[in-house]
Amino acid sequence: MKEENERLLLQNESEASLLHGILEEDGVPHMIRSYHDRAYDGLWQMQEGWGYVETAARFAGGVRALLETLRRNRPSSQLGKEEDQAEQE
Repeated sequence: MKEENERLLLQNESEASLLHGILEEDGVPHMIRSYHDRAYDGLWQMQEGWGYVETAARFAGGVRALLETLRRNRPSSQLGKEEDQAEQE
């Protein structure tokens, strides 16, 4: 029987990279995919978010909790950089 997977949206590349490193270190199977498409020059990312992390449903609760913790503890200086980048695009 095939195991169900869940997808959780990611806000940016930094979040994706940090999450990947932690999940890799903990041995949690996952895949991170960006919505960036050069043909559309990032249009999907502006509408859908940066991308997503996909993991088995049995790990999704833990990954979701980790993602929420990362977002709560993000330095305020990083928030300002993201807002500046969004304005430039």
